[in-house]
Amino acid sequence: MAEIRSLEELQTPDRTALVFTPFGLGGAMPTERAAEFLQRLVADCELASDVAEGTRREFDRLQRLFAYGLLDYDVFTVVDDRALLVMEQALRERFVQWCAGAVTFEDANGLESPVTEDVRTFDDVFAAVKKVGRRSRRRPRQPSPQWRLKVGGTLIDFNGMLAGLRAWARAAGLLRGQRTRGIEHAMSKLRDAVAHPTGYHRTMPVETARTLHDLTEFINQLWGHPTPGGRLYPAPVERDVVVMAWNDEGSVHMAQADALRDDTDADGYHYILIRSASRPGSRYEDAYWSAFDARFETTQFPAEYLWGPGSRSDALAWLDAEQPKGDTVDYVDRVFMLREHDGQVYPPMHPEVAAGLTGEVQRGTWHTVRADFPEHAFAHVRGLSGSPHTHARTGDCRNCAAHHLGSGSHEQALRAAEDAIGVVTPRRPPAVRIPDSFFWPHRF
Repeated sequence: MAEIRSLEELQTPDRTALVFTPFGLGGAMPTERAAEFLQRLVADCELASDVAEGTRREFDRLQRLFAYGLLDYDVFTVVDDRALLVMEQALRERFVQWCAGAVTFEDANGLESPVTEDVRTFDDVFAAVKKVGRRSRRRPRQPSPQWRLKVGGTLIDFNGMLAGLRAWARAAGLLRGQRTRGIEHAMSKLRDAVAHPTGYHRTMPVETARTLHDLTEFINQLWGHPTPGGRLYPAPVERDVVVMAWNDEGSVHMAQADALRDDTDADGYHYILIRSASRPGSRYEDAYWSAFDARFETTQFPAEYLWGPGSRSDALAWLDAEQPKGDTVDYVDRVFMLREHDGQVYPPMHPEVAAGLTGEVQRGTWHTVRADFPEHAFAHVRGLSGSPHTHARTGDCRNCAAHHLGSGSHEQALRAAEDAIGVVTPRRPPAVRIPDSFFWPHRF
């Protein structure tokens, strides 16, 4: 028989929860401070206003229950498990909104099923899936038509289950980012483990808080709201006009462009002006900020060449004359072109820069890859020639965070890039790069 505890006992804090502090594991915190700390861990998990009501109410309940882990440590596990199930609920409710009352399936011969009307709930979606399934079974002597869901101009396998919903959300452009594909897959596996448990487990409050933050980003992205500074679905980042300066001894510096006004020309330094989200000490600092190259994508976040190299006075004169402004740029799902020639893989290029190449530098095999970061695109292409061949030569790669769009000649790869992002306007920046001592790890 279960133990019957008094109200006072039910209100007694669980000492296991008290040892989680803002500085990590330690001595037990006072109860009042622990209560505030736990609530603050998830206080910034806020859903967009247009998220479906059912998903919103489920999420609000989880966010509210999280703090009660102070009284019973097992509440953190319950909230974490339930959060993984809410992920599927969000996909279902978003699908019903997206289909706007009707779903259409198409077979391998291009024949569309009758549009299933009056889709108001996800039960109606399941009914539509069963309907086309029964239609397939009526023709046993003919090859299976293999009905697939029509999402814009794309056909996907769809049975209404979690994997099909994820494939639909990707095809519909609601989920984004190549790195996040693997995270979504891992979250789905965790959800399956919750739905079909095989043993007892416990989850720590910091893990549960991370799950709620990830779920917040996931839901908001489904409804078209990326997260500023997000871990999974980040919003576009702001880029400022910055100056980079280096000398022949290997010293390199970066600062806001207005720093040009602070001093006179330094002997032996060269200056360039670029747009960049990354600066030393900034939120978006990356390990390769000093590896900027006007021709190749060598920095983690997109950087755009503006002027240079030249002296400080010339850079300041150009800055005053042109008065360039900052902008915002999305850094996930970028399209890169990479050249492979004589056994060497060259660093990724922006398609516009690759389109501006002429003559000998067009030779070799070219690959067009969608990835969040240039390193991911480079690693994918380098892995294509590995043995065994574990990297996909078409579509999503299961072994890395990249999507292969095409390979072939320079012209064929450029056509694949245009199919993905539209018309590509050639541009030919000068060959400007920082000295080799600060260069990208993958030299060329």
